[in-house]
Amino acid sequence: MLTTIASVRRSRLRIRALAWAAIVVPALALGAAPPVAQALVLGHAAPVAKALAADASPFSGTALWITQAPATASPEQLAGEAREAGAGTLFVKAADGSTPELQFSLTLLAGLRAAGERVCAWTFAYGEAPSTEAAVAVAAVRAGAECLVVDAEGQYEGRYGPAQIYIRALRAALGARFPIGLAGQAEVLEHQCFPYSVFLGPGGVSFDLPQMYWLELGLSVEAAYVAALPGNAIYDRPLAPVGQLFGAPSGSELGAFRALAGAYGLAGTSFFDLDSAQPGELAALAAQPARLARRAIGLPTLHAGADGDEIVWAQELLNAAGARLPVGGFFGAQTARTLARFQARHRLAASGVLGPATWRALLRLRPREPSWAKAPPLSAGECHTAAG
Repeated sequence: MLTTIASVRRSRLRIRALAWAAIVVPALALGAAPPVAQALVLGHAAPVAKALAADASPFSGTALWITQAPATASPEQLAGEAREAGAGTLFVKAADGSTPELQFSLTLLAGLRAAGERVCAWTFAYGEAPSTEAAVAVAAVRAGAECLVVDAEGQYEGRYGPAQIYIRALRAALGARFPIGLAGQAEVLEHQCFPYSVFLGPGGVSFDLPQMYWLELGLSVEAAYVAALPGNAIYDRPLAPVGQLFGAPSGSELGAFRALAGAYGLAGTSFFDLDSAQPGELAALAAQPARLARRAIGLPTLHAGADGDEIVWAQELLNAAGARLPVGGFFGAQTARTLARFQARHRLAASGVLGPATWRALLRLRPREPSWAKAPPLSAGECHTAAG
């Protein structure tokens, strides 16, 4: 797994959060919670916002992430920087795991909205206490966030059960239509144990925000799209990729990221993060991107012997078609035979190879997700054990 500047920053934030969690968490029970948590604990929460129309989604257009707003920056100043970048939405960090962020206050939300910005909450999820992490995220939404972005990465490798608990808790509290996005690791086929199929599955998040940090991946902007989109597309969620402002990307790279999102017909883009933006980067984001010829998103081709969450997903889809496969994440002989029978029934070449035409046929079905309460799929369980 790649170690990014962003993940290092988050690790430092988590160390800080753990240091004061012993103060904040007991305070929740005593009514001395941070402003957002007070809205939930004291029952003064604003109603959960209803889902917006597709063309008004908070994930459309350009958004900027805020990890830590400077203490001296007013909401008006933050909104001004967002306008400089042509961003109509700010994703403001509201929690690190189970610990609310003090910056995500009712005052900040009101100020940003008064200045014309939409505000969404983003939380970093670890999977260690999924019910508590979900409750903190729900509190941020009830304080007035227009959407929720869940940043879940390597800490969730192998944690299928916690992911299921977390997602179900969010949807039970927020409803089926509230806009929630997963900001996960971009290269699905490189992260075999991450529970994409839970986060992006039935009853899961509504948008997929792959973190396509091309400089960290060691790729060009265009190559990052080619590497990330096919694996994410199999989960059939609207895509709104996350680009980078850290690492000093060039203006041409930022423009190319937006231009390619338009060429692929994606829902929108966001950029991590405002804290790291260098002079000139916000103006580069605001510039009109080049208009490129429309591009189609390919779907991956997988053969027997493949292993990972994309196979978990395929097995769930095959079971929705009437199969009785054990969902273990390995593309073995039984899965290949079942796949060939499915292909024959749908007038496809009965090759037992999972290619684009077969994916398209499978994606007409609603996956049959098993309960992961007792154990994750075999491949993910091995990864989680190896990770300690």
